[in-house]
Amino acid sequence: MSRTEDTEQGGSRTGDTEHGGSFLVVEDLHAGYGDVRVLHGIGLRVGRGEICAILGPNGAGKTTLLRALCGMVRGRGTVRLDGTALTGRSPDAVARLGVGHVPEGRGTFMPLTVEENLRLGAYTRRDRAAVQADLDRVYGYFPVLKSRLGQAAGSLSGGEQQMLAIGRALMLRPRLLLLDEPSLGLAPLVTRELFGIVRSINEEERTTVVVVEQNAHLALDIAGQAHVLETGRIVLSGSAARIRADEQVAQSYLGYRI
Repeated sequence: MSRTEDTEQGGSRTGDTEHGGSFLVVEDLHAGYGDVRVLHGIGLRVGRGEICAILGPNGAGKTTLLRALCGMVRGRGTVRLDGTALTGRSPDAVARLGVGHVPEGRGTFMPLTVEENLRLGAYTRRDRAAVQADLDRVYGYFPVLKSRLGQAAGSLSGGEQQMLAIGRALMLRPRLLLLDEPSLGLAPLVTRELFGIVRSINEEERTTVVVVEQNAHLALDIAGQAHVLETGRIVLSGSAARIRADEQVAQSYLGYRI
């Protein structure tokens, strides 16, 4: 498989934007920390309502990519969401445009209760009745959270904290959901349950998802397309099915044998 094979095939379901049907467009994105450059000319496109997996070894730049997309890291290049430029905007401004970010390590506010954490996710909204309806919607995806409403987030299990982090992002009503290592530190059974819920959110709400994940098997199971990063560059792009089926790719880039 070539580096660009299947990228467009996995790229869009609807063709409703000005960029060849892509909802999220990233072109020649460079980003880093101070004088240290981490991303070197990243380019990718994700269709509306699609799940895109970002794979690669530790230190490849996967987390930096998500941080650059949501404005946490300043980048040079082009990032557009549904035709609107995100590059150069603050994280708050990017969130108000409908980008929800679940960072590595979850980012929950440990002393606050489950409900307080969820309501913080709706901080950009003023539609109180709809916020309450969305709380019920989150409880539908994560019933365990409803039974923990008044409990401090820090007392939850790792899996419950990850559910809370995703639920808080959903309270933003995101058009684009960025997930950074959602399986980190979780038991395999909990991880599979979590990925099943992410798939349901994508299918039921047409939320576009970009997921960074070390567990390549699980990520490729739910994704429509995937990109493999190595030292800050995309070295492989294609449909998730073809990337998963390629034994050489699995051994060279993803660290497992088929």
